[in-house]
Amino acid sequence: MADPRRPNLLFIFADQLQAFCLGHMGDAAARTPNLDALAADGVVFRNAYSDSPVCTPYRGCLMTGRYPTQTGVRGNEDGPRAEERCLAERIGRRGLTTSYVGKWHLYATGNVPVLPQQRCGFQRFIGYQAYNDFLNDVTFFDEEGRARTFERHRTDATTDLAIERLREIRDRRWLQMVSYQNPHYPLQPSPEFEALFANAAIPRRANVREPERVFTPTFSPFSPRPMERDPNYHRYGKSLDAFLRCYYAMVAQLDWHVGRLIAELKRMGLYDETAIVFTSDHGEMAGSHGLMNKGAAWEESSRVPLIVRLPDGLRGHTVETPVSAGVDLYATLLELAGCGAEPRAAGKSIAALARDPEARTHRPIFAEYGDWVFVRDCDRKLVAAREDLRPRQFFDLRSDPCELNDLVLAPEHAGERERLLGLLADWRRGMGAEVGGRLQVAKAG
Repeated sequence: MADPRRPNLLFIFADQLQAFCLGHMGDAAARTPNLDALAADGVVFRNAYSDSPVCTPYRGCLMTGRYPTQTGVRGNEDGPRAEERCLAERIGRRGLTTSYVGKWHLYATGNVPVLPQQRCGFQRFIGYQAYNDFLNDVTFFDEEGRARTFERHRTDATTDLAIERLREIRDRRWLQMVSYQNPHYPLQPSPEFEALFANAAIPRRANVREPERVFTPTFSPFSPRPMERDPNYHRYGKSLDAFLRCYYAMVAQLDWHVGRLIAELKRMGLYDETAIVFTSDHGEMAGSHGLMNKGAAWEESSRVPLIVRLPDGLRGHTVETPVSAGVDLYATLLELAGCGAEPRAAGKSIAALARDPEARTHRPIFAEYGDWVFVRDCDRKLVAAREDLRPRQFFDLRSDPCELNDLVLAPEHAGERERLLGLLADWRRGMGAEVGGRLQVAKAG
C-alpha cells in the first residue's frame, strides 16, 4: 500500500448545498446514504464555513488559500491574479498529476471553454465556466477546447467524466477535483429522484418564513421573461414546499453520484490509498429568515457540509471546532500532497483533526462578501459592516442555532461582542484591508 500520509487526493464539491439537509447532519428527510456512509468512514466537521458564500469568491479562496480582500476575487467572473500561488500549481510541482472535472466559474461565465491561462495550473481539465441548465446543452470542454455534449443530466455527465479521468490517471499519484453544479438552481432533478419526494412533507427549519419570491431566474442561460414563461417556475417557483421537494431530490441525485465515484475508487483498488474531501462552495437559504439563495452571513448560506476521509484517519468521528472550507482546505491539500506550507496563505491545515482524536485547535473563523464580514469564535458569531466594522448581528450559536435571538445590543454581552470586534479588526489589519489608510472601527449602538 502507498504511504497513507502521501495519498491520492479526491476533492468533491457541490454547489449551493446547505449543511443541514444531509442525513449525517441530523436531517431525517434527506436521502443521502452514500454521503452518510462516507461520513461514518471518516470525519464530519459540523461547523465548516465558506470563506465567501458565492460561487466564484469561494473558488478564489480554495484555489489561492487567501480571502477575497487579499486576492480581489470578490464577485462572479473575477479570477486570481498571476502572482497568486494556486493550489494545482503547487501540488503539480510536487509530482502529482492534477485534474479537474466540472463547473469552474473563475474569470468568466457561460457555456464556454475554460482557457488554458484561466485554469490555475491544472494539467488535465474538462469542464465549463458556468452554465446552469442541467437538462439542455450539457457541454464540457477538454484541454484543447473541444466540446463534448451529453444527452443526459449534467450531474450524470459530471460523474461519467470524473470516472473516465480517474481511470486515465490511476497509475500515478494524483489530485482529482470534481465540481458538481448540483443542487444549484434551476432545480431539475431526474424523474427517479424527483419521485422520491413527490409526496414528502419536508420539515422546515425553525427560522423559515415565507419568502417574497421563491423562484430565482438564471442568467446563464438567460431564463425566459416574464418568469411565468419558465417551465422551472411552474415546477417549483410558486411554493416553498415544492422548492424543498425539488431541492432534496437534487441532493439525493448528487448523493447517488458520489456513491458512484466511491464505488469506482474501490473497484480500482484505490479507496484506501486516497484522501477524500467532500464539501460545498456555499449553502442555500431555502426560506430561512424569509430569504432564498446565498451570499448572506446567515448560517444557512455560509455554513457548508465537510467530510474528510484519510487513509490513516479517524473513522466515524465528529469535530465541532469551526473550520474554513476554503482557505483551510487549501492548506490541508498542500500538506497531504507533501508540499510545504504557503507563507502567504491565510488558512491552516485540518489534517491533524482528521487523524488524532486528541488534536485541538482554537482559532477564529472569518468570512466576507459584499458589504459584510463575520467572525465565529467558539460558539459566538459577530457580523459587521465591511466598511467600518459596525456590528450588525451577534449570536450565541450554542443556545440559538437558528439565529433567532440577536444579541448585538444586549448590554450583558458587550464585553464578548467587543472581543470579537477586536478579532475582526486584527484580521482586517493582517490582510492590509484598511479603510482610507486607517482602519475605522465603529461601536455597537
